[in-house]
Amino acid sequence: MKTAALEKRVAAGERVLLDTSTLVAYFNGNEVVSPVAQHVIDVLVHDGRNAAVVSALTAAEVFVLPLRAAPRGLPHIHAFLTRWPNLSLMNIDLHVAQEAATVRAAHGFKTPDAVIIASGIVAQVAHLVTNDAAWNKKLASMKARFRVCELANYA
Repeated sequence: MKTAALEKRVAAGERVLLDTSTLVAYFNGNEVVSPVAQHVIDVLVHDGRNAAVVSALTAAEVFVLPLRAAPRGLPHIHAFLTRWPNLSLMNIDLHVAQEAATVRAAHGFKTPDAVIIASGIVAQVAHLVTNDAAWNKKLASMKARFRVCELANYA
């Protein structure tokens, strides 16, 4: 894992958005990028180096697997989303909805991804942390507002 490169890319004090793929890799723990997701969440965010934002839509998406497989895991995810240090949940309000429509119209994202990205924009994050390779290319024109940090680049 290339932690030095990751920490150089995401400077101390910069706020990050954690998308669904990042949290899924973190909770599953068995993906190629899971160690990178764990470093971001357990070290960068938990220890206070970087504050993180999670969209309420991402929260809904990460609740699905435990509800299908083992509902006992649901309290663990709920506790993570509500009590993890330096992590805040971004509600979907009219401002996020309007920004999501702009992202969707300009960049061709489906509504769920557009809402997640818009949450980061409204929260003024410096980085969108994802494992979705398409985000980097589709959002290239927005590099002045934020950077896409793809987990696979640091695995």
